[in-house]
Amino acid sequence: MDQRCLILSGRLLNGQQPDTVHARLAAAFGMEADGFRERVFERAPLIIRRDLDLATAETQMAQLRGMGAEADIWPDTDRLAWLRRDNTIRGPLPTDALACYAQPGDQWCHDGGETWFAWQPESMGATPPVPESELQPEPHLDAASESTSGSEWESASATESAPESVSQPEPEPELAATEASLDHDGESPLPPHIPEDARSEPPPLPPSTPVATPARTPLATSAVLAAVFGLLALLFHALAPLAALFALGVLIYLYRRPLLRGRAWAVAGLVVSATAFGLWMERPAPTPVVQPYVPRPLKPMALGAAAAGESPAQCASEAATPKNDEDRFLLTGQRMLTGRAQRKGDTYVAEAAVSVDPQCQPSALQLYVFRHGVFIGTALEQAASTATTRLADFDLTDDQHLRITLAQCTDKPNDCATTAIRQIAVLPGAGGWTLGEMK
Repeated sequence: MDQRCLILSGRLLNGQQPDTVHARLAAAFGMEADGFRERVFERAPLIIRRDLDLATAETQMAQLRGMGAEADIWPDTDRLAWLRRDNTIRGPLPTDALACYAQPGDQWCHDGGETWFAWQPESMGATPPVPESELQPEPHLDAASESTSGSEWESASATESAPESVSQPEPEPELAATEASLDHDGESPLPPHIPEDARSEPPPLPPSTPVATPARTPLATSAVLAAVFGLLALLFHALAPLAALFALGVLIYLYRRPLLRGRAWAVAGLVVSATAFGLWMERPAPTPVVQPYVPRPLKPMALGAAAAGESPAQCASEAATPKNDEDRFLLTGQRMLTGRAQRKGDTYVAEAAVSVDPQCQPSALQLYVFRHGVFIGTALEQAASTATTRLADFDLTDDQHLRITLAQCTDKPNDCATTAIRQIAVLPGAGGWTLGEMK
């Protein structure tokens, strides 16, 4: 018995929507729409059923056409072929069916082979074979019919020998109507597509011809050197003018030679060199190094006449406890701390007695100013005597301004009034920090 195969061409019948047809076929085959489109329609034309008798093949072809897809019946042979279209392997399908489904520009290969051939159509009008059930047998002529006239014979022969129309009847447009008709006739539903293990493996794709990449033009070494000199100019500003001129010359040289690469390097070197040149122009002249102030040792503290023969160490118990290195510096100079001191930033001001009475009470007070821990001088030209001029208060408003309040006293005890306010500024100088009175 002759066997038939069923081929799905991948084309749709007139007036059918692709999404609708794909959904119908996917539901009939029990697959997802995306999976059916990828595994079946994108590989069409291909054989979806083999080893079918003629009646079963015609029934299943009618079912597929009723769903809106074009399907054909071909003799089932072992001579199969594959199509390559748009860099996609399609098939398999009978070799005799290539003329019906191949398109100009396709390539084909025998099943099991590895050589691809360009498709050259021999007959552009090839169509699928007509099923035998649709062909009418030739009429049998008896002896009586032979005696008819020639004109009647030709008319009868033309009428009786005309085959029925080969075109298939237009199927129902909806899948539900098709399945209902099939169930009514007792036919089996559309079987699933051919499993993967029953198909032949497609041949490998032909190796693509490698595209020869054009050789890159050489890179100019001078352009790289221009960029390097620009970076060095950032570190050594004196090289900035030379680096900028060198980068500009390299850029002009490269623009006259289009086959050389490195313009980007030269432009980068020029930009960096110009930046370094601008920084070098704006750089201020270096200021001379300020010589550190070397503090002079303080003169010993003077004592009263009654205590002239006594040691200054006897009044040490009356002095305040030193709190920092500046206080210890005053103690080393035999000054007696009163405990009043202020610090703002790097400036420190401490009050100390330069002379005491026999009872170890301060008789003259002075303000000692320190900057960065170094003694820079006294705020008062002469120490304030408690008998005539009293040091009422002092205030270090910031690290460079000192405000001193002095009171004039009389012979009466505690009879002092505020008479003067002096402003002292801490100023930087060539030889170090100095003190100056603000008028």
